[in-house]
Amino acid sequence: MSALISIDLLEAARRSDDFPKDLDDDQVRATIGRYEQFLLLVAKHPGVPLAPTREIDAVWHLHMLRPRAYHDDCMRLLGYLLDHDGGFGKEPEELPVLQRTFLRTAKLWEEAYGERYLPEVSADDMIKCWHNCQSRCWHACKSQVDASATA
Repeated sequence: MSALISIDLLEAARRSDDFPKDLDDDQVRATIGRYEQFLLLVAKHPGVPLAPTREIDAVWHLHMLRPRAYHDDCMRLLGYLLDHDGGFGKEPEELPVLQRTFLRTAKLWEEAYGERYLPEVSADDMIKCWHNCQSRCWHACKSQVDASATA
């Protein structure tokens, strides 16, 4: 268990039917660490919408499955319950908003932690992604998406 999160998210990942099974324990621990960094970024930027990567989102879901712990951890870390708008970005009119939010998150992450938000993919690659994954994937797509979506 970490100092930030009051439940054992590694054990929760092991027990989950939905959590990716292709990750070993070290990779899951690293992902949990990135989720904690995401929460700290949220705390540092109150009121600023931030978008998780797919891996961070998977851990976030595990945390929310323990509602009492999730509530208590959010209140301790943030002072409020961090809402989750699952599926945001699936509607065509939402996608540009999500893309801008994701790019903002990537910029704030790099400023805060000195590393890329998606280490293997640039933010520019993410806005060109044709996959329907709400800009939360590891694909390095080169297909063009409307460039005005990033303005």
